[in-house]
Amino acid sequence: MNKLNIFQKATLGLSGLVAALFLTAGVVSAIPYNGDQTVASPVPAFNVFTGVPAPTGNESDFLRARVPVNATDSTTQYVDPLSTTCKDGEEIQLRVYVHNGASAAANNNGSGPSVAHGTKVKVTIPGTEAATFNPSASISANNAATVNDGVAINCNGQKVTLHYIAGSASQFSIGSGVVALSDSIVSSGVPIRSHQVAGDVWGCWDERVYVLLSVKVEVAPVVPPVSTLQCKINDNDFTFDQKNRKVSLKVTPSVTNATVTGYKIDWGDNTTAATTQSASHTYGSSVMTATITASFTAKLADGTTQTKSSDDCVKTINFTKTPPVTPPVTPPVTPVTPAAPTVLVNTGAGSIVGLFAATSAVGAIAYRWFIGRRLSSN
Repeated sequence: MNKLNIFQKATLGLSGLVAALFLTAGVVSAIPYNGDQTVASPVPAFNVFTGVPAPTGNESDFLRARVPVNATDSTTQYVDPLSTTCKDGEEIQLRVYVHNGASAAANNNGSGPSVAHGTKVKVTIPGTEAATFNPSASISANNAATVNDGVAINCNGQKVTLHYIAGSASQFSIGSGVVALSDSIVSSGVPIRSHQVAGDVWGCWDERVYVLLSVKVEVAPVVPPVSTLQCKINDNDFTFDQKNRKVSLKVTPSVTNATVTGYKIDWGDNTTAATTQSASHTYGSSVMTATITASFTAKLADGTTQTKSSDDCVKTINFTKTPPVTPPVTPPVTPVTPAAPTVLVNTGAGSIVGLFAATSAVGAIAYRWFIGRRLSSN
């Protein structure tokens, strides 16, 4: 035995006096640690000593926790309370300290009155999401009072869930070595032992049992609210000047749980797209039909970006071809030849003189012909 094994050093008379006192009280509750002078419990009793040298302290604070630095960490102390960042996937180890404070002298190799029989340990892990947790543990036996304790785990505001890691429970004592424990430790409880008989825990400092198990931190994924996007060109924001071949419009986004980050208006004629919410464009004379496609880009609640266009953001325009202006045709003028008059037209004095001259000439000819006829008849 080490120097803490003071049970064999206690006198029978003193043990009997203490036994009478505790039996009268009915329950062994607390015995101050006093080195070699510490008096053992007269009956099996778990974790009844106070002021035990560090790191034990008061044995009633028997459930403690730590975040190990690796799987073989043997230096990080178990504490209560434990503050940690509770990162997703982080492992937190819980330790249950079990000490039967009865006298080693009455163990009688496992058959004496100091041995606790049917000893079980049960650990309860809170299953709801929270930022602080208080796992609890109980130690019970057929012939000893049940003791309970809890440990505070503070996740520093981070809401998480703790899940027991199946297969992580084990116990250690000098007499048993390392023994794997059933996962029932977190449901109905599991038997522990200080030697080879399940449930038997002998009285003595050297018969202390350490029960270990682990829980894993799970951070629930953040589910962002659903984002909705709708692109529109309202009729009153769309004008089409047919004569000047000019179009003006405005993109109207409708978003929920999103932030608009940019616009694009494709004019449909292979020209540079506009990147503003409102824009105007003049088409060349060769364009007869164009489909305008508008869209906007938004940042969603989940941090991603999305470009949205829809039927309400598409406009098709058709230009009317203006026929060429043809000047009126003047029909050709055909000259008209007037008909000969049947009545001599009086054309004035000059015309009469001419007519007289013409008549005189005819008379002269006739006269000559007449004279000629006279002479030939003679």
